[in-house]
Amino acid sequence: MKATRLTLTSILLLLSFSFSLLVQAATPDTDSHTSTERGFDHFTTGFPLIGRHEFVDCSDCHFNSQFKGTPLECFRCHNESRSSGKHPQHVISSDFCDDCHSEFTWSGAKYDHSNAQGACQNCHNNIIAVGKSASHITSTPLCEDCHNTITFTHVPRVDHSAVIGSCESCHNGVIATGKHAQHITTLASCDNCHLTTTTWLGANIDHSTVSGACSSCHNNVIATGKSQDHLMTTEECGFCHTTNAWLPAITP
Repeated sequence: MKATRLTLTSILLLLSFSFSLLVQAATPDTDSHTSTERGFDHFTTGFPLIGRHEFVDCSDCHFNSQFKGTPLECFRCHNESRSSGKHPQHVISSDFCDDCHSEFTWSGAKYDHSNAQGACQNCHNNIIAVGKSASHITSTPLCEDCHNTITFTHVPRVDHSAVIGSCESCHNGVIATGKHAQHITTLASCDNCHLTTTTWLGANIDHSTVSGACSSCHNNVIATGKSQDHLMTTEECGFCHTTNAWLPAITP
């Protein structure tokens, strides 16, 4: 009988210990910062806890233990009220933080220019972001007139209406195509003769800006020169002709 009582006592103690373990396993872990009960998958809420969010205490997002209705959009929490948001020097943009930032850090943002608002120079001013270099063409501050949002290095086209200053400030053979070795000798600006920014061809020669003798151009290579039946002379064209037309010629 005594042995039977000892056995029953042992069984009761074992059952009591097992029940205690079960109760502990079912009790919410109040020290956990990732869930209110063990085994809960936060991914099922549509807001997985990754990056910096993994280390945020539950109460920082769920006020007064209220879980339902907690916002999922970044800007609804990162609004300088619930949590840190845009600072006064932030790029003017929409409120969708994850368009540029990751869950791991604010720094190292990859800019989505479709999300940016305002003029390019608000950021591209060599303070917030790369802006015009010292050797940049003298132009208006509207970057998008010539550049795209992928790279500065290749300019798909130059909007000449945005350029300030003389043509030769760019068309100098270094920044852009300039006068070639066979160009007419002149100190005039490009637009004295070249009437369009689309092509060099079809120039309207302003003879008042040309330097040197007429025959330096009118040699039947660069421009029309003496015909085969032209009278024999060593005089320059201007001795008999005007710059408006070959005829009528002035007889000396």
